[in-house]
Amino acid sequence: MHRSMIFLFALALAAGASPVLHAEELDLSAYLHRVAIDNPDLILSRLKAAAAVETSRQARSALLPAVGASGSYTRSLHDITVPTPVASLPGGGPLVYQDVKHNMDNDILLSVGVTQNLFNAEALARYEQARRNSTIQSTLSELTRENILTAGKKLYAQVQLAQAVAEVRKAAEETSHAVYLNMEMKFNAGTTTELDLRMAEVDWKSDVTSTAEANRDAQLAVMALKVLAGIPLSDTITLKNDDQQPPDVPEMPAIESVLAARADFRVQLLAQDMADVAYRASIGSFLPTVTGNFSYAYGSQGNKSSLGDYTYTSIQLGLNVTIPIYTGGYRNSLIQSAKIQQSQSEIEVRKKREEIEQTLVSLHLRMQEARKRIDSARSLQSVARRAASLAGTSLATGLGTQLSVSQANTRFAQAQLGLDNALYEYRAAYYDWQLATGGASTF
Repeated sequence: MHRSMIFLFALALAAGASPVLHAEELDLSAYLHRVAIDNPDLILSRLKAAAAVETSRQARSALLPAVGASGSYTRSLHDITVPTPVASLPGGGPLVYQDVKHNMDNDILLSVGVTQNLFNAEALARYEQARRNSTIQSTLSELTRENILTAGKKLYAQVQLAQAVAEVRKAAEETSHAVYLNMEMKFNAGTTTELDLRMAEVDWKSDVTSTAEANRDAQLAVMALKVLAGIPLSDTITLKNDDQQPPDVPEMPAIESVLAARADFRVQLLAQDMADVAYRASIGSFLPTVTGNFSYAYGSQGNKSSLGDYTYTSIQLGLNVTIPIYTGGYRNSLIQSAKIQQSQSEIEVRKKREEIEQTLVSLHLRMQEARKRIDSARSLQSVARRAASLAGTSLATGLGTQLSVSQANTRFAQAQLGLDNALYEYRAAYYDWQLATGGASTF
């Protein structure tokens, strides 16, 4: 009794001293939330969108007034004298000159100026382009989010598939091991041949290798899952089992609603708008630029310690008009380039629309085919499970052979893997469908 108490105390002490590791359990929604926040590519896309907003603000500044102010103080350390006529001799004659101080000891100048672009077609076009580019970057950020979330959904399903494969391989290994032990017992009893024993051993050891490979693939899939969500590789995570039935095949939506929801199609439309802005900018290069300016200055001068012996103010209002006359054909080339870009943008929009329509039809057919594969795989799995059970019972009662058990177990494992693959293929097609219809951002 005394030894038992000491052993239990030591075991409790060791358990209290060792760290307890808790695995984080993630369902699909929680995992996608982590991806949306911590994925490096999504972070970069948000930063690019923020940079585009700042570029738009910088372009807008050219249309706003530029205000500047300055102030100066000058102290003269040396008098500047200039010979100045101060008198003439009585009755005429040469002038009498005297050196007169020309500068003041203290000189203060305060000024403020405002410059405003009253009309500048080029600056207006640059601002319009920067503003649309900001919208494009924001839409591209949304597109990146949709693509990465779709990749996250498919990767989550891939990990579940890899783990399911590992479980099937492990179950097959345990079954083949049990068959081997049974055959070994029968061989020792002299009721079976060594050939049957060695064949059972080969099946068991082959399944051991397959199980190791499946576990490796599952671990690599989990590693990729962590990298996509920015989860440290040292963290332990588990995925919640998804026992829900896959969703039904959706109806084909109206193409116009799909185009309105597709971020990549909106990017093409925005690119077409950019081409139109570039064309207007090329026309604007023939127009004059008009700039207005206003300045106000206040000055004060004095000698010795005085600062206000003499004061003055200056107020000026100016208008500057610049008319481009000849630039060596550059502006005409700009117009032609802008027209070419407009034509290219129109073709790209048509191509994108056709591509989206083809993708929708292809994915709809793919989901229908995958759904039929699921039904067929479930039926095959049920039959294969029953066959494996009957083969095991026959072997245990001495009516079956090791070969029939091996074949039945192999077919059952293949049927189970076929069902898991069919479920994954349908889910992958459904996630691609969500992306194709503009609903990939939903968790």
